[in-house]
Amino acid sequence: MTDLLSYDLTDDVATIRLDDGKANAFSNAMFDAVNAAMDRADSEAKIIVLRGRDGIFSAGYNLKELMLGGDTAVQLVKRGSEFAVRMMETRKPIIAAGDGHIVALGAFLFLAADFRIGLNGPFQVGLPETAKGLPMHNFGRELAMPRLNQRYFSRAFINGEMFEPEAAVDVGYLDEATDDVDAAIAKAVGFFKTVSLHAFAINKPRGHQTLMPVLKQAIEDDLDLKIG
Repeated sequence: MTDLLSYDLTDDVATIRLDDGKANAFSNAMFDAVNAAMDRADSEAKIIVLRGRDGIFSAGYNLKELMLGGDTAVQLVKRGSEFAVRMMETRKPIIAAGDGHIVALGAFLFLAADFRIGLNGPFQVGLPETAKGLPMHNFGRELAMPRLNQRYFSRAFINGEMFEPEAAVDVGYLDEATDDVDAAIAKAVGFFKTVSLHAFAINKPRGHQTLMPVLKQAIEDDLDLKIG
C-alpha cells in the first residue's frame, strides 16, 4: 500500500502490516498511512488485524520528530492518542499481533485492541518512558490503569519496567504469547467469526462508554504537555 505498511483483504479480514524496514516508528507519515489503511478496512472488512514486521511491532514514536519538542511533539503525541481512540471506537474486532518487540506507543496500541498476541522469545514489551527520560502523558495513564494488572501497575507504568511476552500476559499487555503468531491470529479470527458481529458492534462501544470521555479529556489535557 505504501513503503511504510502493507494491506491485505482476505475472507473479510483486513491485515494492516506495519513495515518501514526499521523500528516501525510512528511519524506523521506513518500515522497518515495507517489511518488511510484503517479507512479502507472500515469500509470493506469485518475483522481487522494490526501487525508489525518480523522482530518488532513498533518502537513507539519517531524520536526525531518527538525531540523537536513544542507544538510539533505535542501534535505527534495527540495523533497517537487519537489513533488508540479510533481503534477503540471502531465497531469491528481489532486483533493486534506482535512478531517481536512491542514498545512505548506500540504497547499503548495493544492496550486499545480487542485481542492481543505476542511472539514468545527474547523480546521486550512495555512502556520504557521513565528509563528514556520522557514524561508520561495523561492519556497513557487513563488507558493503562483499567487494562494493566494492578499488581504490576507501578512496575509497568511508573517504573518503566519491560517484560518478555510470556510475562506480559500476566501484566496485561497481551492476551496470548505464542510460538506461532500466524496460527494464533487464525484462531482469534476464527473465534470472532463465531460471534455475532452485529452484537459486537453494539457491545464494544458500550464496554468503553465510561472510559471514552475520560480518554478524550486526557487528550485535551495533554495539549499542555512539555516534551523535549
